[in-house]
Amino acid sequence: MSLGGHTFGRVQCQFVTGRLYNFSGTNQPDPTLDATYRAFLSQRCPRNGDGTSLNDLDPTTPDNFDKNYFTNLEVNRGFLQSDQELKSDPGAAGTTAPIVDRFAGSQEAFFSSFVTSMIKMGNIRPITDPSQGEVRNRCAFVNSN
Repeated sequence: MSLGGHTFGRVQCQFVTGRLYNFSGTNQPDPTLDATYRAFLSQRCPRNGDGTSLNDLDPTTPDNFDKNYFTNLEVNRGFLQSDQELKSDPGAAGTTAPIVDRFAGSQEAFFSSFVTSMIKMGNIRPITDPSQGEVRNRCAFVNSN
């Protein structure tokens, strides 16, 4: 299993404003978000600001493919809630927290696992013939009839 497609790249403010200003409908920020990082993001993504403004997924080395995405998760500096959840609930069965720990501690482990995952993904044979199954117009949604 490999994680880490977000080790570089950018994302719009609209995908973090809920965590900053109304986490789970509480009108409060996500309590797991590092306070210093939250203050930084609040400056970059103000309440009622431009939701299309871009921010780095990895604030420490935004243009490098490295393990810092994982070290950020270790200190609650995941931009997306779904990313930060990779580190949450370390005692749960099937948790990804030990993988985050391993990759944060070893860039070599991350790179090795990522290579293996890319090879596996490259060997996937997607359906291209509609007679063999549904070729979706939008990946996240079943086509409507």
